[in-house]
Amino acid sequence: MPRSASATSRTSFPSGPANGGPSTLPTRSDRASADGRPHMTELQETLQELVARFGIPGAVAGVLEDGRIETAAAGVANLNSGVEMTPDTLFLTGSITKVWTTTLLMTLVEQGLVDLDAPVKRYLPDLVLGDPQAADALVVRHLVTHSTGIDAADLIADVGDGDAAIANWMPLLRDVGQLFAPGEYFSYSNAGFVLAGRLIEVVTGEGFSTAMRQRLFAPLGLERSMFTAKEAILHRMAIGHRPVDGRMTPSELFMMPECLGPAGTTLITSVQDTLTFVQSHLPTLTSAKRVLSAESVDRMAAHHLDFPVPETGSVGLSWLRKQYGDRVVLTHSGGSYGGAAMVGVVPDSGAAYVAFANGGPGSMALHYELAKVVLQDRFGLPAPLAPDLSGPEPEPSRYHGHYVCWGCDLTVTGDGDALNYRAKFTDPVLGRNRAEPPPLRLRPIGEQGLALADHPDQPPFGYGVGDDGSGHAEFLFILDHLVPRTGDH
Repeated sequence: MPRSASATSRTSFPSGPANGGPSTLPTRSDRASADGRPHMTELQETLQELVARFGIPGAVAGVLEDGRIETAAAGVANLNSGVEMTPDTLFLTGSITKVWTTTLLMTLVEQGLVDLDAPVKRYLPDLVLGDPQAADALVVRHLVTHSTGIDAADLIADVGDGDAAIANWMPLLRDVGQLFAPGEYFSYSNAGFVLAGRLIEVVTGEGFSTAMRQRLFAPLGLERSMFTAKEAILHRMAIGHRPVDGRMTPSELFMMPECLGPAGTTLITSVQDTLTFVQSHLPTLTSAKRVLSAESVDRMAAHHLDFPVPETGSVGLSWLRKQYGDRVVLTHSGGSYGGAAMVGVVPDSGAAYVAFANGGPGSMALHYELAKVVLQDRFGLPAPLAPDLSGPEPEPSRYHGHYVCWGCDLTVTGDGDALNYRAKFTDPVLGRNRAEPPPLRLRPIGEQGLALADHPDQPPFGYGVGDDGSGHAEFLFILDHLVPRTGDH
């Protein structure tokens, strides 16, 4: 199941920021060898090895540790031009934007202009949902905790560009359903963050991108963050790629529609700018520039709602929280056409990393491996907690059925003691430039888990949640989305 504009990584920086301006923190330069060439750092070696292993065009990453920034880059940014990937290469950060949007929202909370527990309709009186009761029950906090329940997680439409795009998107919600009552569950969704972006526009009287530039970029001194391809073309810019007939092919598309900008379709940035932003969320880092009070930073990082399978994580205000032993890592991924970004933050130690890779599905495989290297090997965290899957397994028929949410149609049928899983895109914009997911064989593991039958050593593919009253799962929880069972297949 796709996560649109939504979708972790690391590197070593030059002696100063790419834009030539003052750096918030010192950077670590590579040591020079006798012939004047820099020695390759472990981070650089790791990134080059992962790019080669997963056969992707390129990657860039940055690590913040002990008050210093290190960056690294490998491969190429664009197979059309062959231009090299460098530490200052710009990229679409995808759904990591959600953390930026929530940070901007929290500046308005601090000013007393927005109340997280107030009805959304106080600020957006023209909001109409398919379920009128849900529209009345929706509060601002639901928007940034993935708990709206609105069945529009991946609702994308070409409704125009510029400042009118987000407002033009809102009427589409009249025709969508409700997965659950607001606040009842976590289910990853772009819709809440688009509504949060519209709320920001209404409260400030500014377009979303203008508000972001003036209220976040300027105070933080970010000079390599922007929202349009017209701006990005003036810099070294990465594009996404996808495998076609066994070869990596540049994506024909660059940016998803602007209407989902607050959720992650338009923000273009760099490793350095992202880590400067992340520094503002590290309370132990006294040298960082700030846009929020320590209290607001803590509120964003604090536990707000467990995932439907609690051991898989929880959510703060936009931050996705993963447990590594007794340590919490704040994380978020971000996807674009053929590209994926990832950020991970360890607040209690003042450490963080960010990375971007432009190799389609192989990008996430790189991110998973890089996360292990940085979080566990470098930062010294234990392995992440995982659900206990040792319990009794239900009959495979518990999962049989038809599961539907906006833009995605899932069918699970029997295959002996295993399951056949098929997914297809039902929205033309969501499926654009994407191959249909291949069918999979799944097998129940533990009371809730679903493992890949042919790769049982890999993490669970998904989980069953609840009971629909007939002995079947009420939802499938896949890629952080809840997909409700609608009936037999």
